[in-house]
Amino acid sequence: MDRKLVITTGIKKIFYLILEDNIPVELKIEDIEISKQTGSIYKGKVLSYSSAMEAYFVDIGEDKEAFLPSKDICEEECKNIKKGSVILVQVKRSPVSTKGAKLSCKLSLPGKFLVLLPQNKGKVSISSKYEDQDIRESLKSRITNLIKGINPDNYGIIIRTSAINATDQEIIEDFKFLKELWSNIQKEAEKKKAPAIIYEEPFKAFTIIRDYAANFSEIISDDIKLLKQIKEFLNNNFPNNSIKITPYRKRKESLYFAYGIDKLINKILSPYAYLKSGSYLVIQETEALVVIDVNSGSCNKQKNLEETAFKINTEAVKEIVRQIRLRDLAGIIIIDFIDMTEKEHKEKLLELLKEEFKKDKRPVKIKGLTQLGLVELSRKKLEESIVKQLSQSCQTCYGKGYIRSEDILLFELEKTLLKAKPFVKLKLMINPKLSSGVNQLLESLNLKEFVEIEYNNKMHIDKFEVEKVL
Repeated sequence: MDRKLVITTGIKKIFYLILEDNIPVELKIEDIEISKQTGSIYKGKVLSYSSAMEAYFVDIGEDKEAFLPSKDICEEECKNIKKGSVILVQVKRSPVSTKGAKLSCKLSLPGKFLVLLPQNKGKVSISSKYEDQDIRESLKSRITNLIKGINPDNYGIIIRTSAINATDQEIIEDFKFLKELWSNIQKEAEKKKAPAIIYEEPFKAFTIIRDYAANFSEIISDDIKLLKQIKEFLNNNFPNNSIKITPYRKRKESLYFAYGIDKLINKILSPYAYLKSGSYLVIQETEALVVIDVNSGSCNKQKNLEETAFKINTEAVKEIVRQIRLRDLAGIIIIDFIDMTEKEHKEKLLELLKEEFKKDKRPVKIKGLTQLGLVELSRKKLEESIVKQLSQSCQTCYGKGYIRSEDILLFELEKTLLKAKPFVKLKLMINPKLSSGVNQLLESLNLKEFVEIEYNNKMHIDKFEVEKVL
């Protein structure tokens, strides 16, 4: 698979586009003016405790109060936590909508091949991406022995998927780097007064490269300064990389338009995703969960309905996983595939789904089929979805996605006008698109001579204003 990273920067935003075989699979946005919270470590001050939420509210020096669930409290460092306590916390999820950042006392520092767990003494776990039990045990044993002599504090670790191809020396160097980073964080925490940021995650460019273990054939950007920093980062952390670093210098067309990011955003903001067969997906994101519905659309139906359903569903799987990654959908996700009756088809579909999610760097748990034949899965949430980052609430429908029909609006206008009896001179302000319907209504009510219409293009299509003319 050929993987490329495209980076285009502006005054306030940075866009990161990941292409796999020239197909967009991930779009990430970074706000330059907002601190890069997820993964950052703060020295916070406990403000209060909510028994209903089973969580502490913590001041970390940002705009919104962050919250620390009781289950994410580390027993040793935070066991006597109370109002006024000063604690070291890490942001596990950036602020979402009205909610503040989600915190944890259980700190983790990701490296190229390992994740350091300073408080989880002696714990050694391995990425769930490794399914072969023999490989898991062999790798776990090898790395545990490698770091044994250089881990006097018995820090816990998580072995990342990239570790399987790493040399012994690379594993040792990665562990030493993380250990030194933790030491510096502790020293910084001693110096600063709460609330304060102690460690800030670097630009997303570096975390993307780290998460993919520098598995890119090319990195293209219109920001020469950032490219130089990336090149230095690669030389220091992935010295044997063969990534082509390409500055984008075409003045006639910006990188943003050249790679179709503008068109991609329009597609992401649509609830529909179309497949080659003529079938399509409907994707709806709610506050509680994400629902994805598979529709046959104009797909030519074969005589065998079961085979048709299986064919459409298997085609849909790849696009579903791509859309989940592209839109950064997370939390509880429900997929309504076209109904199938054969057990073998259902099992194959779930296996294909698991296989496709191996490309995803975010932890995913597939729960299987529900009694209603829906596929239920969960994907770790780190920040708001791309749709929410790209959009704002509509001032007409207020995010509902619906406005009142013209018939309902005219019915309300009728009742409003009839309240004005005995008739006085009125001024009615409406959107010009309602002109025909309103004039017909006024004629039906014999009110044309009493109502002066003022057209305003800025009026919402489902609103009107009536006032008396003095």
